[in-house]
Amino acid sequence: MNTESKKPREKLLEIKNPTQISTEDLIAIILGHGSKGKNVFDLSKELVEYIRTNLNNSISIEKLSEFPGIGTTKALQIISALELGRRFKWTQEKIRVHEIGRGEIIQGDCLEAMKSIADDSIILAFTSPPYHNAINYEEHIQKLEGKIEYWTRKEVSYDFYRTFLTDRFKELYRIIKPGGYNVVNISPVGWNGIRVPLPFHFTGWMEEIGWQFKEDIIWEKEIAKDKRSGVLMQHPYPGYYYPSLVAEYVLVFQKPAGKKEENNIYYFRSREDKQTNKIDLRDYQGELSKNVWKIPPVAPQQNLHPCPFPEELAKRIIQFYSYKDDTVIDIFAGSGQTNIVAEKLGRKHIGIDTQEKYVQYAIERLNQITK
Repeated sequence: MNTESKKPREKLLEIKNPTQISTEDLIAIILGHGSKGKNVFDLSKELVEYIRTNLNNSISIEKLSEFPGIGTTKALQIISALELGRRFKWTQEKIRVHEIGRGEIIQGDCLEAMKSIADDSIILAFTSPPYHNAINYEEHIQKLEGKIEYWTRKEVSYDFYRTFLTDRFKELYRIIKPGGYNVVNISPVGWNGIRVPLPFHFTGWMEEIGWQFKEDIIWEKEIAKDKRSGVLMQHPYPGYYYPSLVAEYVLVFQKPAGKKEENNIYYFRSREDKQTNKIDLRDYQGELSKNVWKIPPVAPQQNLHPCPFPEELAKRIIQFYSYKDDTVIDIFAGSGQTNIVAEKLGRKHIGIDTQEKYVQYAIERLNQITK
């Protein structure tokens, strides 16, 4: 294919310096067009040049809104389109697979990586997806590398976020075995003075895909990081109650099987399999028999990742929803908590993440337990 016949996004993959992208191609990339940069947003020359200069940096709604004719809605559309362009670039990059222990760590977009996995082949998925825009992972990496002192949250439209998640959980649905489980750790998120009920929206999104809701488990952390409860201390009157946030949700979904007797993960197991995987019930009548689990969070100095769930949480999910030698997948693997626990518990495992820093860290940690 010659250069002239290539589409703008294909050209983008070959251009390391954003300033070399023509204005027509740049607008086409922003708007998601295939070959012609029809300026449907009526972007000014100054705005196009600003976007070109800052393609590799954070572009905020506030900054875009400073340009004439660009309001909040249009700014969000532009930012979401740019994010889609970045995601497109990631999916075109070579997926890197690192085999280790009983499983593998994959660097790349999970949407692309899952395409190589066979239908109905995995028993359990356990993950914690991005909580909307609560963490800016790219800037967190820059902070770890000493390039910036603080990371800041970036603007991500909720519609884009919903599409981003549903596309990936649709692909996950394809590879989970009927009767198998998709377990997701997720939490409400605060943004611009609003507390977004993300777990409740997420449940509806999953049901639209075909996942069947099974359980809601509350992960209770022992210590609050916020000071919300202090408001009532300062104003001890009705209407000033804001409880400190110490809980996250662990939502359990199942991929329905065609036959009722096969709508589980044990109908095909031998008696020997069941005996080998028998769960120790000595502590079951206490906390484990209830849907509120009190588990301390991971201390910041214990893990490079900004928001890992504790290994104990992964351990319970993997023991309750899979058998030894089953495959467990984490499509937003981060520092590899799911992979590490799966390895310890005799499961095969697949972890996928886009960030090279996290992938290498997960590999280093797995190497420590597989030597």
